[in-house]
Amino acid sequence: MLLNDPAKESVDPRRKLEREGLDALASMLARSGYVIQGRLLVDLGHALRSRKPLLIEGPRGGGKTALAEALASACNLTTFYLQGMDDLTIADVLYSWDREAQTQMVRQELAAGARLKEAQDKQFTREYLILGEALGAFEYASIQEDPPVLIIDEADKLTEKVEDMLLQLLGRGWAHVPRFGAIGVRDPARWPIVILLSNDIRHDLSAPLRSRCIYTWLDPPTPKEEARILRARFPEASPDLVRDVAKLINCVRRDMPAVRDKPGLRESIDLVGALLGAGVGRLTADLIDDHLCFLGKRRKELLNLRQGLARMEFAVRTVDPEINAWVSWAFADQNCVLEEAA
Repeated sequence: MLLNDPAKESVDPRRKLEREGLDALASMLARSGYVIQGRLLVDLGHALRSRKPLLIEGPRGGGKTALAEALASACNLTTFYLQGMDDLTIADVLYSWDREAQTQMVRQELAAGARLKEAQDKQFTREYLILGEALGAFEYASIQEDPPVLIIDEADKLTEKVEDMLLQLLGRGWAHVPRFGAIGVRDPARWPIVILLSNDIRHDLSAPLRSRCIYTWLDPPTPKEEARILRARFPEASPDLVRDVAKLINCVRRDMPAVRDKPGLRESIDLVGALLGAGVGRLTADLIDDHLCFLGKRRKELLNLRQGLARMEFAVRTVDPEINAWVSWAFADQNCVLEEAA
């Protein structure tokens, strides 16, 4: 759990959406550096209004996790984070009992003269219940005014057993804990904002889990959209730097077939951030060589990139009217929604 900043005002995006509409929601996200695609904005709006979880699928590095984090950051909301993996247990997702503390309490009660049955009954109280991330988010929502954000990342790595654990919680807002009772929030108006993220490569999520969600697919941004995203994420970056990076990335994606694992939006963002941190204003051949680690994620890919250094340098130095137009548009147009999204 990542608590919100108590020194800052928190915003309930559901109320903001109801009062001011989708454009206000997009503007809020843009101020945090996230420029949203039009279709994704519409689907996010449906999820917020209906209080249902939003399931976002799409290729890696396209901005799925960034959206969930941007929403939590822009609204200053407490965030619960569940990372999909094979060995998640009921303790990670829902609950567990503090067995050591329970045993110690029973011993103390017996030493004080309590009957065994009375001492054992005191074990199963809230004091000894440890909540996992998912159930913890719903309990938090039941006692706080502003909803938390529950991010379930790489949901396609969840096992069927973990998916089944989530069904009651995501469908009803509460889960039953044996020997204790129900935990969560029954009123859907108070449910946490739940966002599930999936690369859709490990296994297909079950129909019951999907049926509890609003579904959307996040396409990778077009090169034109990517220029605007880089502009929004790094307002201090110069047009020259954004233009150089756009030409470099476009060259790798379009003109270097030997590089099979193409850099995505995440790699573009990481590269611009590294260049800005080093005080770079324009790309050179040496700088491209020094930063290949941001573009290639396998040994073979790095070798192919190094063999294509001359091609990349030529692409950066060559005037590209189309990319020039994209970057000029990104720096001139302050629209908060990517207009090319379908």
